[in-house]
Amino acid sequence: MFDKVIVCLDGSSLAEKMISLARALTRAAAGKLIFLRVVEDPAEMSAEESYLKDCARHYDAELRFAVSPDPAAAIKTELEREPHAIAALTTHGRTAWTEAMIGSVAFRVLRESMRPVLLFRPHDKDSEAPTKITRVTAALDGSDFSEKIIPYAARTARSLSAHLFLVQALPVQRSPLTSDIHQSDILESSYLHRLSAEIQVTHGIQAQWDVLHGETADALCRYLKDMPDTLLAMTTHAHPAAKRVVLGSTAAYCVRHAGVPLLLYWPQ
Repeated sequence: MFDKVIVCLDGSSLAEKMISLARALTRAAAGKLIFLRVVEDPAEMSAEESYLKDCARHYDAELRFAVSPDPAAAIKTELEREPHAIAALTTHGRTAWTEAMIGSVAFRVLRESMRPVLLFRPHDKDSEAPTKITRVTAALDGSDFSEKIIPYAARTARSLSAHLFLVQALPVQRSPLTSDIHQSDILESSYLHRLSAEIQVTHGIQAQWDVLHGETADALCRYLKDMPDTLLAMTTHAHPAAKRVVLGSTAAYCVRHAGVPLLLYWPQ
C-alpha cells in the first residue's frame, strides 16, 4: 500500500510535519519515500535546494522539484507518473460556517488523484504526526460508498502489521425503551461481523469491530481520543460549493478534530 509515498512540501514547517510518519510508513512497507517541492519560480528552487537536499539525505528520501504556478496540478502529474504512489499532505483544515473546508491544494489532490490521500492536521504548532501506526480504523456507515475504503484499509493494515478495526456510529435512541438500543446494537454488530468475515476471506487479515453511539463525527473523534498511533480510513464526498472547497461534513470534522492522520478516499 505504501510502496511509494510522495510528501508534498511547500516551504513551510507545517508541511514537514508529515515527514516522520511518511518515513515510518515506507520503512514498514519496504517502500520508497519521495519529497516533492513545487515552486512557482526557479529562483525559489535555488534558495531551498541545499536545505531540502540535506533533509532528503537525513530521511533517506528522493528529492524532486517541479516548477508550476499550480501546485495541485503538479502533484497530480507526479501521481500519474507513479501509479502506485500515495500523496501525503498536511493541511490547516480551515473552516467556514460549514465546518468543512480544507486547503485547496489538498482538496484538489483528493478529487483528482483517483486514489486515497494521506492527510494530517496538527492541532498546534508543536503537534507531530505519529511515527508509527499500530491500528487502522475504517469508518463505515452501512453504505456501499463507505465500504469502498475497505480494500485500502485492509492493505494498509497488512503492510504495516497493524490491527484493523471496523467502526460504525449509531444515533442515540431517544426512546426510553433500552431494548430498542440493544436491538440496534445487535443489528449493527451483525453488519460489522459480516464485513469482518468477508475481509478475512478476501484480504487475509482479521478485523475487529466496535459499535459507537452518538453523532458520527463526534463519536469517531471521541473514540480516537486516546489512540494517537491510529490511522483513520474513510471515504468522503468532495465537491466545490459556492467557490469553496468542501468535504463531507464527517470527514471535514475528523480532519480538524480527530488528532490522527487520515487516509481519505473519494470514489469517483
